[in-house]
Amino acid sequence: MIQIGFGEKLKIQQDDLKLSGHAIECRINAEDPNKDFMPWPGAITKLSLPSGSGVRFDSMLFEGYEVPPFYDSLLGRLIVWDSDRDCVMKKLERVLDSLVIEGIPTTIDLHKKLVIDKDVAASDVDIEFLEKWLQEKF
Repeated sequence: MIQIGFGEKLKIQQDDLKLSGHAIECRINAEDPNKDFMPWPGAITKLSLPSGSGVRFDSMLFEGYEVPPFYDSLLGRLIVWDSDRDCVMKKLERVLDSLVIEGIPTTIDLHKKLVIDKDVAASDVDIEFLEKWLQEKF
């Protein structure tokens, strides 16, 4: 990026890139969605992370970790990839069921409910979707 900033050309062209599959990222936070997403510090008492083909969980968590009250509440990023949107949505549902973080409230249940919502599955969402959905369905 720095070299491009200085005017150097990329070694590849847009036509060299090929799209393959579909990915979804869920940001897992130490927040309570039932209390206006209030951040929630505390100890991680149980942790079980998903794994497998097309599954990644970027985090620094471990059992006994103390989530501090001073920083961003992000615990980790769950990234799931599969061949197309329908497949990745099904995989994400299974993967979220296998993700366990206990000891503090998290946004895991929120993501579990979103991934099975018919409007989310149909990509029938807009910028105001989540606020309405939280009031009506969560």
